[in-house]
Amino acid sequence: MTASGDPFFQPVSGIDLPRFAGVPTFMRLPSLTPDAPRYGDVQMGLVGVPWDGGTTNRPGPRHGPRQLRDYSTMIRAMNPVTG
Repeated sequence: MTASGDPFFQPVSGIDLPRFAGVPTFMRLPSLTPDAPRYGDVQMGLVGVPWDGGTTNRPGPRHGPRQLRDYSTMIRAMNPVTG
């Protein structure tokens, strides 16, 4: 079975869990630990690394990974209005 057909690897619906709740992940996809049974099925992982070490005048890049997760919560697999 492909990942696109596996319901486990789909974003969590806003009806099942409010968008502001739960573990903040990119596109509300499930988070896995290395000891999870489905860990071997993962083909790609995205990791946000917050780091402010290269900035002197404008601190704040450390907030980038979290902001990407926050903004990506609104991405949906399909448009509920147009289908």
